Formats: sequence, structure tokens, C-alpha cells
Amino acid sequence: MNRVVSRISRIFRKKTKLQQALDKCPRAAREGYRIAKDNLDGIKGDIDVISEDLKQNLSSLNHSQVNTNDVNVQLQKQLQQAVSELYQLHEKSRDSLKEKHEQLDKFSIALFGRTMTGKSTLMEILTNGDGSTIGKGGQRTTRDVRSYDWKGLEVTDVPGIAAFEGKEDEEKAFEAASQSDLVLFLITDDAPQDEEAKCLARVRALGKPVLGILNVKEALNNADDIPLLKRKFVRKRLDAIVKQFHEFADKYSPGTRIKFFYTHLRSRFLSQQSEDDQEKAELERASRFNRVEEQIISEVIGRGRFLRWKSFIDIAVAPIIEFSDKLLDFSAQNSSSGRVLVDKRRQVELWSDGFSKSGKESIDIFIAKEMNALLAEIPAFAEDNYDRSDAGNRWERLVTRQDLNRKAQKLAEQIGNECRDELSEIARQLETELNFVGRFLGDRRISMDSIFDSRRAWNWGTKLLSGGLGLTALIFASGPFGWAAAVVGVIGWLFSWLFEDREAKARKQRTDLENKLKSDVNKIRRNLQKQLGDWFHQDLLKKQVSVLLYEFSAITSKVFKLADSQRNLAWELNKHQKRLHRILIDKALGQLGHKDCGNLVLDIARVPGLAIMLLIEPKTKFPEDVRRDLEKLLGEKVWFVINTQRKVSILAQAIGRGCDPSKVSIESKIQVAHVSVDDLNAVGISRIRLAQQLTELHVMKSKGRI
Repeated sequence: MNRVVSRISRIFRKKTKLQQALDKCPRAAREGYRIAKDNLDGIKGDIDVISEDLKQNLSSLNHSQVNTNDVNVQLQKQLQQAVSELYQLHEKSRDSLKEKHEQLDKFSIALFGRTMTGKSTLMEILTNGDGSTIGKGGQRTTRDVRSYDWKGLEVTDVPGIAAFEGKEDEEKAFEAASQSDLVLFLITDDAPQDEEAKCLARVRALGKPVLGILNVKEALNNADDIPLLKRKFVRKRLDAIVKQFHEFADKYSPGTRIKFFYTHLRSRFLSQQSEDDQEKAELERASRFNRVEEQIISEVIGRGRFLRWKSFIDIAVAPIIEFSDKLLDFSAQNSSSGRVLVDKRRQVELWSDGFSKSGKESIDIFIAKEMNALLAEIPAFAEDNYDRSDAGNRWERLVTRQDLNRKAQKLAEQIGNECRDELSEIARQLETELNFVGRFLGDRRISMDSIFDSRRAWNWGTKLLSGGLGLTALIFASGPFGWAAAVVGVIGWLFSWLFEDREAKARKQRTDLENKLKSDVNKIRRNLQKQLGDWFHQDLLKKQVSVLLYEFSAITSKVFKLADSQRNLAWELNKHQKRLHRILIDKALGQLGHKDCGNLVLDIARVPGLAIMLLIEPKTKFPEDVRRDLEKLLGEKVWFVINTQRKVSILAQAIGRGCDPSKVSIESKIQVAHVSVDDLNAVGISRIRLAQQLTELHVMKSKGRI
């Protein structure tokens, strides 16, 4: 009798403490809401300012001398997509905050787990239901979010996760979890699933505290079946199942492991349905549900007020941290692509210098060869035609047979093809390298590949010959020279007949004709040199290759400007998050009664649900018991970094084991740190994210992104 009275008294005291704790929660919730709202308002202002700045930068580039409208469109598309996504994320966070504000007076608990883990049974237990909502073995039993009251707490049963064709339901579940102050994560003693661990990681990334419940699934109809249950309720067996689940979870959520409590929910449900007091008591003991119930209540009593406050803060923190990381990734991809463009421009410049020399040499050799061939024809032609009145027409036909126009066009085609082939090869290399950047840096929704269209680059080569070599009046074979040659012939014959010795006159006529023909060849040479030279230097090199180089520079400039803007926005968002992290730590230390310890903390970085990193001065002694209490209150690991006032050292400490400070290099201009580290596990990746927040350096592997 005394034991019964003692148990009733203990439960009564627990209920009283629970109510006292719940009475304090609304005030904490209002304070958390105000802080979170102010932070989101500040972020909105920053987004507006930076968005306008980005638009102005791109607008000024649109007025460049080179027509790069298609690149501008793609850059603006990327910018608009990033800004639009950030506005949407901000709007979603604001809506979530507003929705939670409508339930300021309710401490919310979400039941989370895959289908058929017993969430509906747990709801029936807590509401003393008749079992009508419990599934009969089918998938996706709970399709809607359902909330009910239990001991002054709002408990929400959400659709199951990891169900076949249940993605829509899963999103409902995560949305409901984002509104909760505490999550009860249910698994069963069936084999743990990797997909469950992924979902747990996603819940924890929201910053949610989680209590684990392992529901032993044993078909049981009454107290007579309890011996069958005991065979499954072996501690060693259940511990092994939880250990296996933790091994899955550690891959995705490497923070403090959640604690699991073992129960048989059906026994507890049947105990509430039984009218036999002895059977009721046996089933209740067999269910071991009392410990689960006590733990939930203890959680609310112990840190309920802080969790209510923190849930509002994390609505403003978690999604923005994720987006900041994305912005840094986008920035890194654009910067890497910009460097590829710079290298390719240098390659084009080097090729252009050599091509200019070789092209000029080819033209000079061609002209010299053809003119020498014409000069070689002059002596014989003069001998045969010095006394002919149609010498000019004959010379014109000889020059025409030389086919200089066709040969010059062929030479131009060869030079143009060489230019086109080289630029096409550079374009192909560029496409390959940009695609490699995209793959190496990860598959992102905002992709650099869309900015630089390889087909357009390919056309840089082919369009160079679009105008052709318009050789006109290359030689003076029609008209002027023909007339002059004829005049020479007629006059020579006339003077020879009237005045001088025929042989002497013949020699003079041959000499005059040769000189006239040489002069004509020189005119052809000059004309050919001018037209080929002008085409090569003006039309090919200056108007096309040089324009291409200028266009390379214009595109590269825009890409780097976009990368800078994305990076700057990420660090602006990081500053907002740091302010909230500071408020969070001060609040937590105040609740623990160690407010003064906040003065020991110089800077803070945090990955919600996983870990928090504190920067402290050398020789500072942060009390170990306070650290343990802080981890318990936050549900997150607490790590320390010593402020050596050297970024390389701080970075190496933050990354931890495997990061050699001597192999860290920092590009201060673009705020990127290159580190040499081994393959990273989930803990290492988390520490990288914390190191980035703490140092405001985007951390990259020496040969690429971490």
C-alpha cells in the first residue's frame, strides 16, 4: 500500500513540476520569436542591398563593346536564381516563424519514424483511444498531420517516412517536425534501415532535440502472451539493434548520439483497454512504457523553456546556414570556371602571337613564290611579244592563267581553317574543363555550365571565315596595263620603221617591255600584299581574334564578379548567424547558472543539431562540467579552438586531426583556404563547415572542394 501511495505521490509531483515548466514556456517562446524575427528582418535588408548591387554590376557590364548578350542572360539567370532562392528561403522561414508564433502557448512534440513503427499506437496510448487509428499492416497508415493534447503538451502524429511512393507524405512529416520543440523518433526491433538514419540527420539539421524510442514489435493479444514478449525484450539484443542504427546515423549525423528507450507499445495500449486490474498491471509492466513517459516529462521539466526559445531561433538559423554553404559552393565553382577562362585566354594570346607570325610568313612566301614565277615569264614573253600590238592582252591572259585570285583565296582558306581549327580545339578543351569543374565541385542547381555555351564557343572558330577574302582587282590585267602594253608595241614598231636600225629598236622595245612588265608585277605584288595583309591583320586578327580575346576578358570579369557577390552574400549571412549563435550560448549558459562563462567566448560557429565551436583565448580554462552541461542542454557537441590570432592556426585547429598547418595556403583576396587533408568522414565535414564560419574562409582541398 505504501509503495502505491509513494508512486502516486511521485507522479503527482512530476505533474506539478511539468505544469510549472509549461507555465514558463510561453514567455520564452515570445522572446525567441522576437529575436528570430529581428534576425530575419535584418537578413531581408541585406538581401535587398546585395541584390541591387549585383544587378547594377551586371547592368554596367551589359554596355561593353563586345556583344555578349547570351552570356549576360545566363549570368543574370544564375544571379536571379540564387537571389530568388534566398528570397524564397527567407519567406519560408518567415512563414514557419509566423505559424509557430500562432502556437506560442503550446509545447509541441512530433512523433517521427517510418511507417509501421507504432506512431499511431503511441497516439492511442497518450489519448486513451480505442485503437481505431492503428494500422492493420498496410503502408502509409497516417496520411495527414494530426495533433492532440497530452498532459498540457501538443503531440503531433505525422506521416511515416521512408515509405514506398511516400515522398509527399515525407515532406509533410518534415514540415511538422520543423514546427516542433521536441521530436520522438521511433524505430522498431526489425533491422534498422539506412534511410531512417538519413531522415534522422535531416531532423537534427533543423536543430531539433530528439528522444529515441525503440518499439519491440511482438504480436500480443493479452497478458497470457507476455512470456513470448520477454524472449524479445532481451537488453543485449536491443542494445545491438540500437548500436547498428547509430552506426548508420553516424554517417549522416555525427553529433551526440540520441538516447533510446525500449518499450512495447501494444502492451501499454492493451493495458488501457483491459477491465481486469491484474491483467492491466501485468501488461503495463511488460510494456515498460512508464520510463518513456517519465523521460518525456523530465525532458520538458529540465529544459522545456530553453527548447521553446531555441526552436524559434533555429527556424531562423538552420536554413540560412545551409544556403550560405551553397552560396560558397556556387562562388567556388564560378571562381574555378573563371580561372579556366583566364588560362584559356592566355592560351589564345600565346597562339595568336605565333599565328600572327606564321600567317605573315605564309603570305610573304606565297607572294614571293607567285611573283617570282611571273618575273621568270617576263624575258621569254618580252622576246615573243615586244613588237606585237596586242602584247597587253597576251600578258593579261598569261597572268590570268597564273590564277592568282584562286591561289590567294585558297591560301586565305588554309590560314582561316588553321585559325578555326585551333580555336575549335581550344573551345573543346574549354568545354571539357568547365564540365570537369562542374562535376568536381558537385552537382549544383546553379551550374556554371549554363553560363558558357560550348556550341557558342565552337562558333567562335567557324564564324571567323564568314566574310571570306574579298579579293577585287588583284591584278591590273584588264584595261590600264593592256592599253599601255599595246601602246608600247605600236610606238615601238612605228619608231623602228621610221628612224632606227631594226635590231637596235628591237632590243630597246624588249627592254622597255620587260621594265613595264616588272613594274606591273610590282603593282600586282603590292596589291596582293595589301589585300592579303589587310584581310589577315584587320579582318582576321584585329576584328575577330582580338575581339574574341576581349570577349574572353568580358566574360571572365563577369564570372568573377558574380563569384565575389555570392561569396560576400554568404559572409553577410554568416554574420547574422553568428549574432544568433552568441545569443544562443549566452542564453544557454544563463540557464545553467554560468552566465559569466560567456565572457570567455570570443567567437562562435555552429551546425544545428551537430556541434558548436567556441573560440577562446590562450590559457583560458573553460570549466569541463559547464561544457558537459552545455552539451546536454543543446544536444550538440561542444568543441574549442584557441585564438592564436593566426588564421592558418585557427583553421587547422578547427578542422582537427589530419590538417597540417604547414600545408594550408590562403588566398586572402577571394577568402579561400586550400588545405591538404585525408578523406573526410561526417565529423570531418562538420568541422570543415564550422571552420569556415569561424574564419570566414571557404575551405577547399588542395586539389578541389571538400
